[in-house]
Amino acid sequence: GVGWADVVEETLRWDAPVSYFPFRYPVRDLTVDGTVIPKGTPVLAGYSAAGRDPSVHGPDADRFDVTRPGRSGAARHLSLGHGAHYCLGAPLARMEATIALERLFTRFPDLDLAVTEAELSRHSSFVGNSVRALPVRLGTSHG
Repeated sequence: GVGWADVVEETLRWDAPVSYFPFRYPVRDLTVDGTVIPKGTPVLAGYSAAGRDPSVHGPDADRFDVTRPGRSGAARHLSLGHGAHYCLGAPLARMEATIALERLFTRFPDLDLAVTEAELSRHSSFVGNSVRALPVRLGTSHG
């Protein structure tokens, strides 16, 4: 079944906490999908865009689906980096988010947004990716 860890993974893929990784500079000329990138040209990696790539995540890559992480052959996302640039805190972040969501929704099972998603104001940051505030309704079953 789907668990909170699946929700965390799909959320990371769907809306990466870091929008872009700082510029990287190729040490030799590269060709990516027919586009030549000359040596030394600044390259900006868009983690959020990578999470929506249909060639990696399927034709429904723009759809939020918590069953996606558990599918056979499900692709990993790049939201927490890769290789030498992989976030050292990733295992802790995943664990904290999984535990926090489980506890939050156990305590407040009717928790819901108090505004529409379109009304959420996002920080204007080149690197970070977050909302300024997250107004919620706790629901009627909390005590």
